[in-house]
Amino acid sequence: MPTLLRSEQAILDPDGFLRQPRGAVEHFRLRAHRAIAWMDLFIFFRERFPGPAQRHTPDALYSMGQVFGSHGDEVEAAVDLLIRECVMAEIEEILSRTLTYPPLQMLLQTLRETDPQRSAEARRLAAPVLGDLSGGRLWKVRTRLVTTSTRALLAAKPLLDELERGGLKVDRTRAARGFARRLEEAISELPAASVLQSILRQLAGSADGDAPRQ
Repeated sequence: MPTLLRSEQAILDPDGFLRQPRGAVEHFRLRAHRAIAWMDLFIFFRERFPGPAQRHTPDALYSMGQVFGSHGDEVEAAVDLLIRECVMAEIEEILSRTLTYPPLQMLLQTLRETDPQRSAEARRLAAPVLGDLSGGRLWKVRTRLVTTSTRALLAAKPLLDELERGGLKVDRTRAARGFARRLEEAISELPAASVLQSILRQLAGSADGDAPRQ
């Protein structure tokens, strides 16, 4: 978020004050609310179910947190922001359909109330940073789109494996297609979005092959 915050252009108003857009701040506030809510639920579960809470979880479950932590510049950060909002929303959708734990269902219902605003903020933040997609910039965005999406799918795999290990059925094909659909919607309003359609079709079409197992 600091990378995108620095990219937002301030505007000099008629009174001579420099007005800094607060989109990045609002988006960070919404994301922080989501993170705090998940941590509260984690503590709630550990306190009420000390036995299962003692079981060591695979370290790979935490790899998702590392996918979006490194950016070369603001363009890569903007692409990662769009992908992050899509993959996290789809993972929460999977949990909502799969797990019946009442506190979790209540949390996900609360998070859904801010999903549209958070998604809109992500698009508003990314659009001016990405700018006119042509030449080298277009190639860079296409490359980042593929690499980060692939890393996100691979990072989600341990979570899906753990759910299935617990005897829960996960529709990976539906999840892969849902992620591709969300991503298509996220970039549909960006300049040169039509040029990126081939990449998105490959991501969606791969749901018929090996991608759902990622």
